[in-house]
Amino acid sequence: MFMNLIANAINALEESNKARSFQQIKDNPNRITIQTTLSEDGHHILIRIQDNDQGMSENVKQKLFDYLFTTKAVGKGTGLGLSIS
Repeated sequence: MFMNLIANAINALEESNKARSFQQIKDNPNRITIQTTLSEDGHHILIRIQDNDQGMSENVKQKLFDYLFTTKAVGKGTGLGLSIS
């Protein structure tokens, strides 16, 4: 599941770079942050994976875990990642 989330973040950042100049990328480089913390009760671990891309539209958020849903072009993704994760 973590590999899927990280791979999705990498793909999103690479895609967003296509519309950015070298200087824009240099001024605001791509970043993926992984943070782990212990919950207050000490019985759970919280894991946050975040990138600094523009985020998802509300339409995409509503379909995110749907089987076979993908935002990628035909042949570029299966849409299985988050639904099976």
